[in-house]
Amino acid sequence: MQRKVPLRSRNTLENRLWARLRALEGFRFRRKSPFKTFTLDFVEHDAKLVVSLEDGEPGRRSSHIVRDRLLSEAGYVILRLWRREVDRDLHSAIHRIKAVIEDLNS
Repeated sequence: MQRKVPLRSRNTLENRLWARLRALEGFRFRRKSPFKTFTLDFVEHDAKLVVSLEDGEPGRRSSHIVRDRLLSEAGYVILRLWRREVDRDLHSAIHRIKAVIEDLNS
């Protein structure tokens, strides 16, 4: 049985990731950006990259399918990062995000 992540921990993790994404030179990430009826965790519109922090809650899968299809049709790539992994190693998460953007731009 998985425990839900306390709201305070979620916000702290998102704040830490947000601070690091804002510090990336040459990129302009947005946080909690609206897209149709959805709210995206983080998005870099020029690179068409969506960064989604995942909890592993199975009940949200159906909405993810619809959202992912709409994003894909609009030309976006979705990078899913597990909250636990980002919390454990934020540096690697940032490195992975940068690598995906570099691949998208090449």
